[in-house]
Amino acid sequence: MNKNSKWQITLLVSVFLAALCIGSAFSTGAQEEPVKEAMEAKEVTLRIFARAYTWDQEAPWEVAKAEIQKRHPETKFTFVEEGFGWADLRAKFLIAAAGGNPPDVAQVDIIWVGEYVEGGLLTDLTDKLNAWSEWPDVVDSFKEATKWKGPSYGTWLNTDVRVMGYNKKLFRKAGLDPNSPPEDWNQLYDMAKKITSAPAYYGYGFPAMKEEETSMRFFTMLYSAGGQILTDDLKKAAFNSAAGVKALAFNAKMVEDGLTPKSIVSGNYMDIDNAVFQDKFAMSYMTKTLGLAKKLIPDLTPEKFKQDFGAAPIPKAPGGEWSTMSGGYLLSVPKGTKHPDLAWELISIGAAPDAQFKYTSARGYVPTFYSLMERPEDYFSVDPYFNVILNSLPYAHFRPGLPQYTEISAAIQDAIQAAVLGQLSPKAALDAAAVKVNQLLAQ
Repeated sequence: MNKNSKWQITLLVSVFLAALCIGSAFSTGAQEEPVKEAMEAKEVTLRIFARAYTWDQEAPWEVAKAEIQKRHPETKFTFVEEGFGWADLRAKFLIAAAGGNPPDVAQVDIIWVGEYVEGGLLTDLTDKLNAWSEWPDVVDSFKEATKWKGPSYGTWLNTDVRVMGYNKKLFRKAGLDPNSPPEDWNQLYDMAKKITSAPAYYGYGFPAMKEEETSMRFFTMLYSAGGQILTDDLKKAAFNSAAGVKALAFNAKMVEDGLTPKSIVSGNYMDIDNAVFQDKFAMSYMTKTLGLAKKLIPDLTPEKFKQDFGAAPIPKAPGGEWSTMSGGYLLSVPKGTKHPDLAWELISIGAAPDAQFKYTSARGYVPTFYSLMERPEDYFSVDPYFNVILNSLPYAHFRPGLPQYTEISAAIQDAIQAAVLGQLSPKAALDAAAVKVNQLLAQ
């Protein structure tokens, strides 16, 4: 990795700006004046809806909770932490908001912003963000991504890209060079075939259950083969192109040939990610490597991790382009909360550079502050493969930020599952999904 930080930042910004046109320093933040509601209330309960894994390390929540209590010693805070998986986070939030009992702070996938704002569910935070001392440090393209039709509705917790995690122990057992992972789909197939010893372990794992990560990992392959999710004007499906059929056919063949088990259609995508570090899958695509492995393997050091496991760019289509998918989350204040000012204050602490560094370095995620991107060596000291993450950013693609996106993705997940199970050919499955998507986009 070239440590020329200016080059890295310029490249990151240009990539994210281009993508967002389609869809859309270490401090806890400057001390703000105590908000009036805290001074008047002696007991305050703040409810947080977030992904469950965000509580697995000190940042962001423990850092934010301790600091806000320190700032308001006259107030007794109670924090109600509610952690969910991806789909449940959206569903529970929509139910709570519809029932007039939204949380005070909500973690919001960037693809949900349009849906939530159109539904009147998020507070416009533009003025608070512009007054926040840390806001100028946020990469400009990420600032733009917080907006929907003008106003901003949160600030970033993190972004991410997908890389290939692989098990060097299984590579060695098959007589493969553990430091030479596959670069294209043909090599991936050949290596997976040599490694597979079913049912003990398999060469390749990918999610085919009805979850968003199923779509995300398919999209990586779709773009690599020269395709895209929707047409440029976002009015029609484009994923059922020859590129989409090629990508889905590859995964269906991996299952048909026994290099991937049919069990991938059930459970949770994290089961597949975990299996790489539990010697059950040799290769899979994921958003984090070391952070996940440390959770599963007691006392795992970066040195031991590098000996037993690897991270590499996602193999590309033969003759295709390097590709990955990027996403990420905002921290937002829902409309109708009882303590909107305190909710924003909690966010401004938990999403500030110091907390974001602790959170992103622990989990292998990508920071969104200029000041953190200028210090990649701090991430390398935590994750020996962080350069793989940074080097993948120029090839990142994004999902379209449309209110209909969740339903679009669901239709694509159905197609992937049908093809993997042999219920429909890859082309027939994708064409059926395209019909549904075109109907959604025409509404």
